[in-house]
Amino acid sequence: MSVEDAIAVVVPSCDRYRDLWGTFFNLFWRFWPDCPFRVYLVGNHAPFSHPRVTTILVGNDVSWSDNLRRALRQVSAEYIFLFIDDLLLVERVDTAAVMQVLKRFLGGGGNYLRLNPKPKPDRALDDLIGCASKGTIYRTATVCSVWKRETLLMLLGSGETAWDFEVEGSLRSDLYDGFYSTYKPYFAVVNGVIKGKWERGALSRLGSLNVNPDLSMRPEMSRLERLVFKCSLVRSRILYLVPARWRRRVKAIVSPGRPARAIGGAWARHG
Repeated sequence: MSVEDAIAVVVPSCDRYRDLWGTFFNLFWRFWPDCPFRVYLVGNHAPFSHPRVTTILVGNDVSWSDNLRRALRQVSAEYIFLFIDDLLLVERVDTAAVMQVLKRFLGGGGNYLRLNPKPKPDRALDDLIGCASKGTIYRTATVCSVWKRETLLMLLGSGETAWDFEVEGSLRSDLYDGFYSTYKPYFAVVNGVIKGKWERGALSRLGSLNVNPDLSMRPEMSRLERLVFKCSLVRSRILYLVPARWRRRVKAIVSPGRPARAIGGAWARHG
């Protein structure tokens, strides 16, 4: 089976985020016009029409994980490329480079590949891919990640947000080998929406691309909210200075609760 046939892009979403769909796919196809994969959007009841996108409506919104699990039962591809709807492409994708690393990954029969290396691999494998070892944080980060479909289905817990999955799913993933990450990012994105609000810096970047989302549908973050967000990014960078095998323990000490965060993936929204 070819790489093109083995992989499907799945954008897990819900109707509360339907105002993002037009902006997301506008930028997706502008910057990845030669995407060789089938593309699916997951929603609840709201229709979305695009000639290159298949919409999967899963019914009432239960949780991020339950919505995704129901959608995956309707996708036959062996591998699933997760692309989050509030992470917006802002630069042209090098499809040849993406296909090279995906062929390497599929050739080894891996379970998971992170193409947004946050965190970076903790152990070298070859010139393109490194290992995301058992015990490391955000081993199941959702951003620009390619999954063996059956492995993803087994790791999805009921009632989880994307944040829950990246934390709790990482613990569950320690039962499996074959988790990898690239050394460099293959997709340039901006995190458009943080905790349900447009991020001010992202809006500025989108404006430079002549993309102006309808702010009547979703508010913009206040300056104070953006400051808090930026502080969380600083905390994330500090955590990355800790050796990879100790990060889970350190994170559990400094963040015993579940505050919003941006390491490794999109901010929690559902649930």
